[in-house]
Amino acid sequence: MSSFGGHCAVAELEQALGLSFQDRGLLIQALTHRSYVNETGGSDTDSYERLEFLGDVVVRLIVSEELFRRLPECDEGGLTRRWTALLSQRALAAAARELGLAEYVLLGRGFEASGGRDGDAVLGDVMESVIAAIYLDQGYGATHDFVLRALAEPIASACQPGWRPDNPKAELQELLQGQGKPTPVYRVVGSAGPSHRPSFDVEVSAGEQVLGTGVGSSKNAAEVAAARAALAALALD
Repeated sequence: MSSFGGHCAVAELEQALGLSFQDRGLLIQALTHRSYVNETGGSDTDSYERLEFLGDVVVRLIVSEELFRRLPECDEGGLTRRWTALLSQRALAAAARELGLAEYVLLGRGFEASGGRDGDAVLGDVMESVIAAIYLDQGYGATHDFVLRALAEPIASACQPGWRPDNPKAELQELLQGQGKPTPVYRVVGSAGPSHRPSFDVEVSAGEQVLGTGVGSSKNAAEVAAARAALAALALD
């Protein structure tokens, strides 16, 4: 949203977040990507990156505390697996999309044109930076409540008996092993895009059979997408 700095847009976002900021400048900074700063002549510290650093620590504490409280019988390994899934870039980006944060991010025109607005990398970082802005402006209590509201559904799911992490690559390997088939192999079959916004095409195969293909902004993300596609295809067989 190009006019994000305006009063109306800030008020709209505050309403979506369920908060009223004392320092709206913190909220604006939390949505300011480095590419926007570079194009408008600001300094590196004007972007959301410092806030992202703080937000990463704050959200980890809040989610860890909540899991510890809700799952008194869960061992360290189980807590860690849940914590890792809930705080992945993909999970945080999904929460940012639910809040509608994507339309408020301030991006440089070049980065915007490359499709950066809705990527997991940007939105995951933005979610952390917004959490930091809330923490600095509203304190721990309000931040705690916001995080638990924003992540209510995935946290509740992670606390259910029999929960398993969303790990398509591990699931695919287990499935193939159970069927006596070869271990899945991932291969990059194509790449495109500028260096700051690459796109990889990956296929996964077992022996001579290609099971699925996927696209992602990193090789790992593309492999995960390929594994997810393979699981969906195998479920139809």
